[in-house]
Amino acid sequence: MFTVSSDSVLSDFGGAQLDDSIARYKDIISQFEELTVKELAAKLSAKLPTVGTSNAGSEIGILQKAIKSGGRMMPIRKLFDSIPNLLRRMCPCMLMSPISVAQYIDPAYPKFDLVIFDEASQLPTCEAVGAIARGENVIVVGDPKQLPPTSFFTTNSVDAENHEKEDLESVLDDCLALSMPQKHLLWHYRSRHESLIAYSNAKYYDNKLMTFPSPNDLVSEVSHVKVEGYYDKGSSKQNKAEARAVVDEIVRRMSDEKLRRDSIGVVTFSLVQQVLIDDMLADEYRKNPQLEAWANEMYEPILIKNLENVQGDERDVILFSVGYGPDKDGKVSMNFGPLNRDGGWRRLNVAISRSRKKMIVYSVITPDQIDLSRTRSDGVAGLKGFLEFAQKGKNTLSVKQDAMSAQEGIERVIADELISAGYDAKCNIGCSDYKIDIAIVNPDNPDMYLLGIMCDGKNHLEAATARDRTVLQPSVLRGLGWNIMNVYVLDWLDNKEKVLQKIRAAIDTALENYRNKPAEEAVPDTAPKKQEISFEKEESVSALDRCQSYVPFEPYTIGTAEEFAKPENADKIKQAIAGVLKAEAPISRDSLYKKVLSCWTISRGGAAVKNAYDSAFSALSIYTTSGINNEFCWLSEEQAAGYEICRVTKDGCEKRGMDEIAPEEIACGVRLILTDQISMARGELIRETARLFGFARLGGVIESCADIGIHCALARGFVTVDENDKVTLKE
Repeated sequence: MFTVSSDSVLSDFGGAQLDDSIARYKDIISQFEELTVKELAAKLSAKLPTVGTSNAGSEIGILQKAIKSGGRMMPIRKLFDSIPNLLRRMCPCMLMSPISVAQYIDPAYPKFDLVIFDEASQLPTCEAVGAIARGENVIVVGDPKQLPPTSFFTTNSVDAENHEKEDLESVLDDCLALSMPQKHLLWHYRSRHESLIAYSNAKYYDNKLMTFPSPNDLVSEVSHVKVEGYYDKGSSKQNKAEARAVVDEIVRRMSDEKLRRDSIGVVTFSLVQQVLIDDMLADEYRKNPQLEAWANEMYEPILIKNLENVQGDERDVILFSVGYGPDKDGKVSMNFGPLNRDGGWRRLNVAISRSRKKMIVYSVITPDQIDLSRTRSDGVAGLKGFLEFAQKGKNTLSVKQDAMSAQEGIERVIADELISAGYDAKCNIGCSDYKIDIAIVNPDNPDMYLLGIMCDGKNHLEAATARDRTVLQPSVLRGLGWNIMNVYVLDWLDNKEKVLQKIRAAIDTALENYRNKPAEEAVPDTAPKKQEISFEKEESVSALDRCQSYVPFEPYTIGTAEEFAKPENADKIKQAIAGVLKAEAPISRDSLYKKVLSCWTISRGGAAVKNAYDSAFSALSIYTTSGINNEFCWLSEEQAAGYEICRVTKDGCEKRGMDEIAPEEIACGVRLILTDQISMARGELIRETARLFGFARLGGVIESCADIGIHCALARGFVTVDENDKVTLKE
């Protein structure tokens, strides 16, 4: 017979130790996320060139000129074409509409690594392909159950003979039809009260969205206001009674200091009703200018939109004006504008899911006045159901059978014990598959829960990852205002009374905190705060400043000119060659020869001197590379292969001739220049390279040496050269 004590893992389990491990895990994740943000910022910042002295023909020079001219001298598209590499460094992520992509990004522009479409259900495929073609990979994000592209201005003609080439409604539909790899994002964050998304979840998503219950789950934040009035179907197509009710509610909210903290949005079924409400609100502003001042101080402007253009918007409080309904004679037409079209239910789904905290539905029509036998529109059927939901709450929703009854699990056992102890405990709180296992009703406020208890049961088992289970889900619940504690089955089986004592202590603490909550905190300010970011100005460091100083070899007297060619001095010549190489490598063979001879005070050697030097040089097996008219000597082959130093003359020291500088060293100078300038025409780069090494004027030798340096930089992978002979730093 299996027992807990017979298993070493189970017998050693302790809830307190697990909670400590979870707390450490959260700290580590938080530190990792913070470091990741800093690392990303550092990597992106490191790619930005320091703005020092810029060449007019370089990408940074072109941009600076465009900025100083206020954009008058160069169209944006031409500017983008002129600074393709700098633009990608400065703006690694660009937010653009498909039409902006077509206007400003040339198809020949280097492709983006990734193109992401948001709200793709609203984007026709014909408008998306241009942006898709400008990227290596694409992610298409959208909800096929939300608003499709508007078809108001489009024709319904279809080429029947080439139907397989016809686009579907949106790029999202085409991607789904192609069976592209899919990933479903099922967590819902917008609604801070589950009732705001409950109808859409049940009606259109088959309760597959994972929504999170709120501490005040016992009440609904979706309410219905029956307005006394009528829909002027015959002439104006307006519903003045509803418009007046909506505007009055806006005025009431703006006049209240606490209610003003919540942003306001108005959604209408028609453009006519939208314009009417907008005009009425403008009239109120004229009557009371203080209202407009309060509106301008709100952290989000008041939103007034119709079904066709509200997707993507959200507000704390949504006021919904149906508009349609009985006319002045009491007759009800089953024409509800956009809802009657194909896909009208998707427009309704968008409209009723815009709220974060509260939704108020204003209508002169009631659900029983909508006769579904007179229409086949899914959108109208959805409206009838939504009005019933707004009137009666979640009892009107169809719930999965397995979610209707509380599971006979540990949560039921614990809840029964708490009920026996005098607490009002309820199980399986929530409308979706995600539930709070046990919730304790607040004795001071029966509409709210005081404490949520999570057991290691179904929710614990079905969480995809440990991070979801221990970090993300609890953080969402706490963000909604829950007090959450964990209870583990093994702790309960080991010592039930100890666990009950812990629960009672948590309830007492939560109740005390509720009773002592300051009055000002009763309505928290949930407006998003602007994050202050400070930037420290970095001093400009030019390519010249980043170069090392060229320090020439200091000759010292070893012997006289007459002694140089004597056989007994061969080892001294070798030592002198090694000393010069150690000080200056890479160095041209001619310069090496002259500097070694200077140690014997020889300005020009004869045949005997040359033979003695060559013999010593050959004996050392020095690694050499070729330049234009010279060889260059290195300490080793490894030094030549990995050389990344650029030395220039500073502080009035001896200056080398351009042909005395190894191409590998010139290549390093080219890279330093392009680190600032990003890309330059070859001619401009040759001039800047010569200037870096101290040559104000170009000559044949100087120009050839600089060009050889550019070729070397290309061979070493420092730069790329396009068909227009433009040299660009390679990342």
